[in-house]
Amino acid sequence: MHNIQNIETARTAPLEPGLSALLRGLIDLTYLGEDDNNAIDELCAKAKGVAAVCVYPQAIARVKEQLSDKKTKIATVVNFPKGNSSLDIVLQEIDSAIALHADEIDVVLPYHDFINGQFHEVNQFLTAVRKRCGSKVLKIIIESGALHKPALIRLAGQMVIDNGADFIKTSTGKIEVGATLDAAYTLLTLIEQSKNPAIGLKLSGGIRTVADAHAYVYLARAVMGETWLNARTLRIGASRLIDDLE
Repeated sequence: MHNIQNIETARTAPLEPGLSALLRGLIDLTYLGEDDNNAIDELCAKAKGVAAVCVYPQAIARVKEQLSDKKTKIATVVNFPKGNSSLDIVLQEIDSAIALHADEIDVVLPYHDFINGQFHEVNQFLTAVRKRCGSKVLKIIIESGALHKPALIRLAGQMVIDNGADFIKTSTGKIEVGATLDAAYTLLTLIEQSKNPAIGLKLSGGIRTVADAHAYVYLARAVMGETWLNARTLRIGASRLIDDLE
């Protein structure tokens, strides 16, 4: 693939027919604010046709109650947002999320340990988390905006792949730098070169408009091909994008 001259090509490519329907099916519609039943209810009302709704664990029960489209998955977050909980606590959080019937679990990598070169400990973390999640869809948030260098982003992504996660997720959306096209390109090329097309990529943090999202879809198509543009392998974590689609 790689029929892309540079990342700016993705940023400036014209929008295409059918984009809105494609994007809706890739969205993990997200609310990770303060406990607010009204906000959760509004989120669920907008969620028809999206891939998943992503909320804190304490909101899972209400989402299950309010969600009219039962095909939509329920995702939650663990070790969020700082990635600095002990492994025992993280495993307890996963157990709790599974007991609450979450379909998908987004776990923050202990990225401070990773930055400090504690790769053995990070590998142990990833192995334990994968085992504990069982058959649940596991997305590992590498917090790419904190890693800065493409080589570190690539190494974090490789560790996620090696430990059997279903998705590499770029960001928590809770630090200054969220998803970027540069980080996305680094991870997409890693996935393509890994010869494991089943591993997915979730882009999150700062994707607010159709134009923003289209640039990532364009990039993913250029690297991975048209058939990869589905919710099994590509997600967009967003809270405001759905409003721009409307």
